[in-house]
Amino acid sequence: MNESAKQGPASQGPATATESVAAQAARTRLEERVAGIESILISVPMLLLEIALILSLFVPYASQTKTDEDPESFNLFFFLAGFADRDDDGDPEAASILFASAFLVLIVVIIGTICTAPMLAGKRVSSRAGATAVTFIIVLILGNVGAWIVMLMGVYADSPWTIGPALPLLNLGTLLAAMIAFMPGYRRIWER
Repeated sequence: MNESAKQGPASQGPATATESVAAQAARTRLEERVAGIESILISVPMLLLEIALILSLFVPYASQTKTDEDPESFNLFFFLAGFADRDDDGDPEAASILFASAFLVLIVVIIGTICTAPMLAGKRVSSRAGATAVTFIIVLILGNVGAWIVMLMGVYADSPWTIGPALPLLNLGTLLAAMIAFMPGYRRIWER
């Protein structure tokens, strides 16, 4: 009986070690699969937000139809011409400079978000890089709200504007950026 008792634990020892190696290999494969899925889950929205924000810089924000003329379309950079607006006396127009400054900030924030948001798709994002990207995304959200306010003012003006495709693209990019920055599931991915 002593021999059978000795053989039992001895036969279980190597089997346990083999099972342990197999369990570790299975765990490693599972971790690799999860990492691959997480990479896809963050890369696809990141790619879409990058495309949407880049396009929002160049496609028309609005168009304005004047009587007996073709509609005039203008993109985000058109608003920067407000820095050159002058009144009848040749003095700069304060309202035009204010709007031009606001849109210049929006352009800088969009470009900053385009440059910093991809850091959130990586692994082991540093706290400084994450904070920088999240700050740009917060200011992008505020800029998006401001752009809507200006566009709605233009829609209800005397010579109304028609909202172009850039504002919905900016909305899509902002929504995706906010999702990656603030949804708990995404935060867990890039905060590891």
